[in-house]
Amino acid sequence: YLLHQFFNGTSNKRSDEYGGSIDNRTRIMFEVLDAIKEVVPENKIGVRLNPSLHGVFGMTMDEETIPTFDHLITRLNEYNLAYLHLSEPFTDVSHLPYAETEIAKRYRPIYKGTIIINNGFDRESGNKIIEKGNADLIAFGKPYISNPDLVERFEQDVPLSKFDQETFYTPGEKGYLDYEIKTERAEV
Repeated sequence: YLLHQFFNGTSNKRSDEYGGSIDNRTRIMFEVLDAIKEVVPENKIGVRLNPSLHGVFGMTMDEETIPTFDHLITRLNEYNLAYLHLSEPFTDVSHLPYAETEIAKRYRPIYKGTIIINNGFDRESGNKIIEKGNADLIAFGKPYISNPDLVERFEQDVPLSKFDQETFYTPGEKGYLDYEIKTERAEV
């Protein structure tokens, strides 16, 4: 979330060419992309953003947050990216009049490339987002950690194992290699 700290008006207090205006606060993203594409083809580059990030990592939303991401995501159309990975809000932002509560719905009409959306989806809600055309793919982070056979569970309608958030980002096998596989996997 280093780049988000530049985009965010409450964390970016810079007075140089990387602070102040929306163009300045988003400048770093395009400089980073331009540098990466010197060594990696654009269609191998993905960008992950969380437009309604609020109350996390010391950042809060303000009136310019969504217009900043509108600008940023519109400009990303100038690149031939592999994908744009967006997150629905991590925290409840429904009380903020300037927050966006439906990220995929807002940015699908703006971004012309492949959109991946994540945060809190299950099989049913993920399928609905795709059916509505608001995203091309769904990322299942936490459910996938606790269900190494997630695809098969979805296919076979097997209940999901609950994840143990206390084991996230910790060393060792616990929470990563000890979840049970409960489905029969198709042979490849």
